[in-house]
Amino acid sequence: MLLDRLGSGGMGTVWRASDRLLNRTVAVKETHLRASGDKGAEHAARARREAHAIARISHPNVVNIHDLVFHDERLWLVMEYVDGPSLKQHVAAAGPMDSAAVAEIGLQLLSALEAVHAAGALHRDIKPGNILLRRDGRAVLCDFGIAALAGSESLTTSGAVMGSFEYIAPERVSGLPVGPPSDLFSLGATLCVLLSGRSPFARPEPVGVLNAIIRDEPDIPAAAGPLRPALEALLRKDPAERPSVERASGMLRPLAAASASASAPASTSASAPAPAQAEGTRQFGVGGGGSRGRLVGVAAVSAVLLVGVVAGVGALMSRSKLGADAAASSASSATSPAATRTDAAGTTASPGDSPAATHPTRTDAVMPVPDDPSLEAPGHYWMFSGDRYIRARMAASGHPVSERLSGPSPLDAWKETFQSLPGFRDRIDATLRVPGSRDEYWVFSGDQYLRMRIAGAAQGYADALVAGPRPLRDWADAFGELAGDGIDAVMRTPDDPEQYWVFAGDRYVRTRLDGEGPGGEVNLGPSGLDGWAGTFYRHAAFKHGIDAAMPVPGRKNDYWVFSGTQYMKIRVTDGRYDDTVVEGPRTLRDWSTLG
Repeated sequence: MLLDRLGSGGMGTVWRASDRLLNRTVAVKETHLRASGDKGAEHAARARREAHAIARISHPNVVNIHDLVFHDERLWLVMEYVDGPSLKQHVAAAGPMDSAAVAEIGLQLLSALEAVHAAGALHRDIKPGNILLRRDGRAVLCDFGIAALAGSESLTTSGAVMGSFEYIAPERVSGLPVGPPSDLFSLGATLCVLLSGRSPFARPEPVGVLNAIIRDEPDIPAAAGPLRPALEALLRKDPAERPSVERASGMLRPLAAASASASAPASTSASAPAPAQAEGTRQFGVGGGGSRGRLVGVAAVSAVLLVGVVAGVGALMSRSKLGADAAASSASSATSPAATRTDAAGTTASPGDSPAATHPTRTDAVMPVPDDPSLEAPGHYWMFSGDRYIRARMAASGHPVSERLSGPSPLDAWKETFQSLPGFRDRIDATLRVPGSRDEYWVFSGDQYLRMRIAGAAQGYADALVAGPRPLRDWADAFGELAGDGIDAVMRTPDDPEQYWVFAGDRYVRTRLDGEGPGGEVNLGPSGLDGWAGTFYRHAAFKHGIDAAMPVPGRKNDYWVFSGTQYMKIRVTDGRYDDTVVEGPRTLRDWSTLG
């Protein structure tokens, strides 16, 4: 009897159920595979053969499959219900494991794979979210045969990529024959994640991940230590060069022995509290996406996007927008004479600005000036920090600001917009020029947004409210889960004027906006910032959150990016969106020191 739904994904729905005959709790997976038609019958027969092979396996590190049923033209798997957290959950909650503990987990999984391969089956989707920890601390492989259950050995079906990109072996990406070495490659990537919390092939975009899997050397974490040779062997591009299960076990066994006298992290993991709604779904890979706590993941059997597991602390730091750095900056500005200007134009600078640097002024948001001659990479911007702003001319190199044109001034100088709205008067989180418009903008603050119009310099940059404030949830289609609490930054992709990266805490989405309204469609994510392997992941301040971003004037593929009191210039390629640091990171200057 089905009791409650544990989760749902691209490949099926998992239910907690009661086996009345044996009086036990089981998990039932209702797959999306239909047995109707010639093709459906062929796929169903292949899935039945593989499931029967797995069901015959009796191994302490392999989930037990109790029954296989076709009902209402659907395949149902009745499986053991493992009441314990996944390795993904453990790493997210407790942090990475040490090398000896990872070696022990690796040995258990190699033993499980030996049994699986001996039965003539493959796993096809080994990753931390598909490995559970029993109460006695043993690791358990779950969610077998994703490709077989999908009815296809290929990587894609009807244009949707199935599986988990960052763990897929190169031969699967290339459409070559797969076999036991493919599972060993996925195991190697999984062990890297247990050591660092990050895939060795993490990139900002799926195409970059696949390219890295095929061509790039894996980013083996420094924490691997003596595990490095084994991981490098498991992650070799050529499946013929990967070690056998026996050889890999021989490489790990001496390292695992080093932890024999210590408490196994797996046992600790088993006692770690698991979110009630995720405990069952994680074990069968149909749920497990994080919420605003930033335990980021992707459904194990859904169409896969990038996976990012990042510490929630960093998200909270970024979401505040006014942390210790901003407090220091505000304290500094309090010593400066008040701005004399009373309108949004900002034509008069503060009369008593000190020429000496005090504290760096963080950048919370940026907004291009409407009458700048270039829409592609404008050079004049308003820059916002807390309840203040300046108007500035941006530079192509060195420090982002080449000249301060006005301010610093209070946000309540924007008389027709921010002045009467407390949330917007206190801070601006992000802005976005309305697509196709030169003088209208979406402005975001906390869980609200508004639409405004700004006149050109001849009219003193007079501001007018067009619509709002409205709740940010209006952008749910365009921003996905990020529309929950508020967003931090928006950055347009270099090769498509309709696509933008939207950042919130340590996550981001790539979205295509829908005309002038708050509609759109998420094309990627939510994913973790550690997928930006060449930029944000390399620098602690940036991998926990992005405060603002803008194109470098005259450089289509270059961006100034701000986080806390730091900035750097990055380059993002067209199409694949590979990312590299061009300059920085460096510390921002105090606004009062800008010429």
